[in-house]
Amino acid sequence: MLDSGFASSSRDDVVANIFLYIPFGFIAAYALQRRIFPAVACAAMAGFILSLFVELVQFYDAGRFQEISDICCNTLGTLLGAAAAAVVRRRVSSVYVALLLVCWFGSRFYPASPPDPTSSILALDLFRFFAGWLAVGLMLETLSGTTRSRAALPLFLGASLVLRAVAVYVEPAEIAGGSAAALLWSGLLWRLRARAKITAVLFVTLVVLLALAPFHFSAIPRAFGWAPFRSFIEAPTGTAIRVFFEKAFLSGGMIWLMVSAGFSIGSAAAIGATLVFGLRLLQVYLPGRSAEITDAALLLMLAAMMKLISLAETEGPRGAILKKNVGTRLENRTDSA
Repeated sequence: MLDSGFASSSRDDVVANIFLYIPFGFIAAYALQRRIFPAVACAAMAGFILSLFVELVQFYDAGRFQEISDICCNTLGTLLGAAAAAVVRRRVSSVYVALLLVCWFGSRFYPASPPDPTSSILALDLFRFFAGWLAVGLMLETLSGTTRSRAALPLFLGASLVLRAVAVYVEPAEIAGGSAAALLWSGLLWRLRARAKITAVLFVTLVVLLALAPFHFSAIPRAFGWAPFRSFIEAPTGTAIRVFFEKAFLSGGMIWLMVSAGFSIGSAAAIGATLVFGLRLLQVYLPGRSAEITDAALLLMLAAMMKLISLAETEGPRGAILKKNVGTRLENRTDSA
């Protein structure tokens, strides 16, 4: 490993190794109830130790190569994620929602290559972007407020389309579906009390349709994969990262929307995991689809993350301030009475 030097095998490996550890650094630093600098330093050290352990274990994995550059990139990604956590810790009302938006943004921009037009269905693509951007609108409402979300969603959509036009390629379905979602949200949906329930129903429908596309079922089933995340490991790096971002947004977004619609986190996790697991079982009859346990496992992991983050936000410094303010208001009302 020392002989490998600091030169990486490719630029894609550098980007992938940095992005891979950003979520780890973010969560590690956010979970530490310490001051900014100690939390960032501890998270960066944890990322370095984890990356070093992985590289050492790869000595026993045939076909893998150990490189110091991987450790450097992983540590840098952890540091960037930890720094981002330090910045948003006191400025973002919901860290979980912010992470979902990062996953949505990542699924749209990495890797920087146009989609395969032969592998998509126009009507499904239109509905995918329509429901997806409606969910983004509800998430922006959580971060910026109901009134500001009227302008936040069109602005975020416009910026995203411009960046995709410059960096990658803009799909006509995204322009049409996203614009329809922005118009509906800014014109009517933001006023409705049932907007969370409406968006949740549309999003769950989207998850079902995406799982069953292209709707060409075979009579002979394939074997079901019980090894979690096997498809990610075997897929090319760029494809695996994009699919991970997309699946994280779909699974995590469905849980969050169900909770926003009135379900508890536990109920949403149970219903979502059962639904996703059943859809993956049906995929044994869909040629070309990866019928495996990965999506259900990822959904449960994201539900656990949502629960832990909610506990941290309730019991941490922000929660203590909130409880103090509520207690002060109650005391004032008692004194007035």
